[in-house]
Amino acid sequence: MIKNKLRIIFLCFVIPFLAFTQLSYAKKELLGYISDGSGDIQIRRVKETVWTTATLNVPVYFGDNIKTGPAGEGTITFTDQSLIKIRPNSHITLNAFVSPFEKKNSVLLFFGRIWNKLSRKALKWGSLEVQTPTAVCGVRGTEFWTASYEDGTTIIRVESGEVTVDNEIDQRTISSDESTQLSFVKKEIEVAPGFEPQWERARKSSRQNLFSDGEKYGSFVHGEIYKRRDHLKLLVEKAITLSEERKRYVSMAKEAEERGDDIESQSYMSKAKKTQKEIEELNRKIAFYGRRLECQFGLFSRYGYLAKHPEFSKRFTGKDFILKELDNIEMIHAEFNALIEEGMKMSMEDMEDLITEMKGKVREYQEKKGVRDPFDELD
Repeated sequence: MIKNKLRIIFLCFVIPFLAFTQLSYAKKELLGYISDGSGDIQIRRVKETVWTTATLNVPVYFGDNIKTGPAGEGTITFTDQSLIKIRPNSHITLNAFVSPFEKKNSVLLFFGRIWNKLSRKALKWGSLEVQTPTAVCGVRGTEFWTASYEDGTTIIRVESGEVTVDNEIDQRTISSDESTQLSFVKKEIEVAPGFEPQWERARKSSRQNLFSDGEKYGSFVHGEIYKRRDHLKLLVEKAITLSEERKRYVSMAKEAEERGDDIESQSYMSKAKKTQKEIEELNRKIAFYGRRLECQFGLFSRYGYLAKHPEFSKRFTGKDFILKELDNIEMIHAEFNALIEEGMKMSMEDMEDLITEMKGKVREYQEKKGVRDPFDELD
């Protein structure tokens, strides 16, 4: 029995800790490789600023950005054999801000169009989330399209399986041979059976909408960024407060144990564990809203690129608003990255405390029983 309990504690605390180490310190966790492609495909590694040309069989890692040019398209094959096909004029990020307490892969689609096919292994062992600036797609299906266009329009087309679409105001499940379309203005999610989207027409219409009133669409994204930034701050502050509270309970439990008061010690440890659960839930929320905010940054950055482009800027009404706000948004983005890092570091320290605590229990067990392997059966 003791052996099994120790194994459970080890699996619950040590494995999530290792996953979090990969996230916090941006270690290269292989996700897959670019298995097919043509035209202009570029990749930017996590925490790097330089884009490089992506060639066939180049590996892709946790946090990588991938974008395609007007004639570029490529396929990513993941280690679990799932696929993502990236169409021209698209920009995605892989597994940005995934909490160690979440069993999912995450794709952020800033703009463009992608096709996803989940393998049986992926469906069995995990889940996929595709986020755009205006929607979150929770995937329970196998094949589906997602498009995110420059005016905030999102289109989802399910070929097989089910996809839950959520814009934090409305939520619907889209099944095989169904589609839906929503935007900054259109919040209600309507399911259209048998509807085949006109992807290229929608993309051109979106560009026309943006160029006709850049201030309108820029204001949508600008407002979302400020609102989500403030919300994220509150979540991180609450998580830090809970972290300090948990440490205090652990300290009080140790003091009670030293006094020989096992009942009081167990009471404080029970409170510490309850607080840890709250921290874990907040950690998931921080990661989720981090992904939502990163989508907004990605889209506004696109607006900045178009407003500065020597040809596109000539047709971009409202570009002055975009250029005026661009520096502020980039500064908030830097603040956001620091905020996320602080929240992640805080959680990392909690995990390290748990590991230290676990090691202490193992050493205590070894000393009492005189064995080297804490998982040896007791006779």
